[in-house]
Amino acid sequence: IQGEGAMIGRQTHFVRFGGCDYACSWCDTPYAVEPAQVRANSVRMGAAAIVERLLELNPHTPWVTLSGGNPALQRIDPLVDALHAAGYQIAVETQGSRYRTWLERVDLVTVSPKPPSSGMATNWDDLARFIHLPAANLKVVVFDEADFAYACEVQRRFPDTPLYLQVGNAVGHDDTATLLAKLDWLSQRTLAEPSMRAAVVLPQLHVLLYGNRRGV
Repeated sequence: IQGEGAMIGRQTHFVRFGGCDYACSWCDTPYAVEPAQVRANSVRMGAAAIVERLLELNPHTPWVTLSGGNPALQRIDPLVDALHAAGYQIAVETQGSRYRTWLERVDLVTVSPKPPSSGMATNWDDLARFIHLPAANLKVVVFDEADFAYACEVQRRFPDTPLYLQVGNAVGHDDTATLLAKLDWLSQRTLAEPSMRAAVVLPQLHVLLYGNRRGV
């Protein structure tokens, strides 16, 4: 079950790609980002092998989510074709730093630019390339007031693109009570900001259910 963003609550497979062009301070998937961990945790697979494995896991799941790391670092046109041929709908999660033409052929693109708490800077011109995609939506993780101000700037620049605000999760530090308190703060902060009336506030559902465990 997808735990965040526009697909929250939907059944989906996850295909996670190793490698990322960012180094966020609070990254919750270092095993898909740090080179040594990527080498230790990854398995090289071609498009046909990936589809075969997904069908083995559950042939009735309607969606496949391509995540990372940053899947847009990869040239995966054959995988997009193979997944569609197998009847899957495809969702992609990326920070909006690398554009690929195969993104024009998937069914949902969640673009997640990184706020100040990440330690990463946003190239607004790069990000704007993704907004023309008919399947694009935006998701901003919010830890604090500076992140919320950043989310407001994202909304100001791209007012016609759906925007989801996600509660920041400090892996190894935040328990359920802390995350719910953060969700309450973000909800109240969003309600009080007129420019954010169209924004959708969400938790990470899987973290509330299972904690920060992998594979759930």
